[in-house]
Amino acid sequence: MLTDAKVAAIKPPAAGQEEHRDSKVTGLRLRVGTSGKKSWIVRARAGQKIINKKLGSYPAMKLGKAREEAEKVLAAIARDGSTDALERTFGAVADHWIENVAKPKNDTWQLQKRRLELHVLPAWRDRKIADIRRSDVRDLIGGIEGASLPNYVLAVIRPIFRFAVAREWIDASPVEGVSKPLHEQSRDRVLSMEKVAAVWKAAGLLGYPAGQFVRILLLTAQRRTEVASMRWQDVDLDAATWIIPGAETKSERTHLVPLSAAALAILREVPQLGPYVFTSDGETHLSGYAKAKSRLDTYVAAAGVKLTPWRLHDLRRTAATHMVRLGVSETTVGRVLNHATAGVTAKVYALHSYAPEKRSALDRWAAELVRAIEGKAAGKVVKLRPGK
Repeated sequence: MLTDAKVAAIKPPAAGQEEHRDSKVTGLRLRVGTSGKKSWIVRARAGQKIINKKLGSYPAMKLGKAREEAEKVLAAIARDGSTDALERTFGAVADHWIENVAKPKNDTWQLQKRRLELHVLPAWRDRKIADIRRSDVRDLIGGIEGASLPNYVLAVIRPIFRFAVAREWIDASPVEGVSKPLHEQSRDRVLSMEKVAAVWKAAGLLGYPAGQFVRILLLTAQRRTEVASMRWQDVDLDAATWIIPGAETKSERTHLVPLSAAALAILREVPQLGPYVFTSDGETHLSGYAKAKSRLDTYVAAAGVKLTPWRLHDLRRTAATHMVRLGVSETTVGRVLNHATAGVTAKVYALHSYAPEKRSALDRWAAELVRAIEGKAAGKVVKLRPGK
């Protein structure tokens, strides 16, 4: 029987590949090449067909995890005669559910599809549905802004997982046991400049991508999901602008966000790992806001700053409130926030409308933020160092 010590001690063969069987889980094998690379595979028979399934590489995947994954594969082969169920992504299952369940039976299927596209698929589209855990559901729901929207999204994904369970594509739904978020009343939480400075400094301890994400939230005053899904193709560092496509905004209006010098300094230091500015894997944008927020709170508290319960969305309200305090008109602040405007011209044709005013407002806000961070007197402009 394989043990961790035996696996670590196995030497590469002189030529070709060698396979070492595990006697505890039938079908699990460790494949070793001449380069010394070691990988886990499962080999099993389904009727007349032999199925070989790679699980992962050693030492990234330890023996215990390999046995656990092998048992899942063997169970799928015994049940379905293939490993197809293990390969299904959440996006593929969601599309199947929309077409075969929601669309024929539900008049509101388009709304359900829209909520999936905005709040779920950016994070889970390519995730294997069998790999999604209850903690992933809690992180997703906890990261959605709005009083009732988290409940609506939970109500959309719950039947998708039940649909997958009914077809034996997964053994159990990770949504079961996740309680509905409490209905939150409208909030007026605004952080003082002292608290804003504490959040900024704590964000510097988070590292990439969460730290830069929080700082850009503060500097742009845009919605959390819009900043998290920022794409390099929409950012023009030379023109100092970020254009958010209408499909990515809550209001479904394309929105131009002028970038202050402070925001540009951060973006120029961010590594370009893929299409998204804030990414952990180079393929999907930042998610898991709850974990980043928890760490942020820990760092703020460690600095001796008392901060009553707050949300990342409060940074948007905080920036807007302080811009008004600095003398920016409420109309201009509304344009910065991409709030609804009256008239077809304002909605469709005026992408660059108020661009100078928006730039002035965000520059003034950045300067005020810098003063708070540096502890300088109001009205004295200082240059923000991106690593500060």
